[in-house]
Amino acid sequence: MKRFILTAALALGLTSAVMAQTRARLPQPISFWNDIAAPIDKHNPLTVRPSTFLLFEDGQWVLEDMHWTGWGSSVARATGISSASNDIPNAAQGKRIKTRASVTLSDPGRFEGHEVYRCFKLTVPGPASYGPQPLCLGRSAGAWVLKSNALSLSGFLSPDGKVWCGIGSPQSFCVTGGEAAGIPQSGATLYSSGKVTLCDVPVPSASQGCTQNWDPGAQVLTLGQENYVDGVVCKSETTGITCTLVSGRGAGKGFLISSTTLRRIGP
Repeated sequence: MKRFILTAALALGLTSAVMAQTRARLPQPISFWNDIAAPIDKHNPLTVRPSTFLLFEDGQWVLEDMHWTGWGSSVARATGISSASNDIPNAAQGKRIKTRASVTLSDPGRFEGHEVYRCFKLTVPGPASYGPQPLCLGRSAGAWVLKSNALSLSGFLSPDGKVWCGIGSPQSFCVTGGEAAGIPQSGATLYSSGKVTLCDVPVPSASQGCTQNWDPGAQVLTLGQENYVDGVVCKSETTGITCTLVSGRGAGKGFLISSTTLRRIGP
């Protein structure tokens, strides 16, 4: 029994030593940026344990009072307050809507002479989120930014080719069916205000339908992919295409559409 206890103690000591060495090998200090929306350059300084984050340049959405655990390890986590304007009449004068928020920083590494976290993920209650998740350090239009791997298509088809979507401001839409297919046509439109309208035409004709156009050559949004344009995130899932607003007074509102399903989603 004594030999077992001694062996276990030695093993525990070795495990602790290995874990300590692993932690020690991670270079310090590790920093991150306060301004998520801006390019990563000299005008966007690095900070250790940032207490605030700017998500939109106009101040429409910010994170405040962030408290960290695990800073300096491979994954750092924080909880704080999400403060977003409802944009009525504008971002500066709108009512602030506050709720809980959680941030995860990951993928530490070397960047331009500094140790930094290279990926950012935000979680807030409800269906709204800060665009596609997570955002990671990468190049875009010749500048370093925090970006997602989501596509930015103004139009796309569902994997089965039965749904066509056009995404942009001030409104985005998806349709399925139609006169050419010889089947009823249905569709949904999502406005930047959060308004959602549904269309259902049992017998489409040249004068009546949800749309008169269809782009059979549009790129396919494959299963599991996301598309992000003008604050609208569309996801290709087994249930169909879901499109939702991710900011503003309509955050979380949207629709789900497939060849057999059409409904509003969100608060």
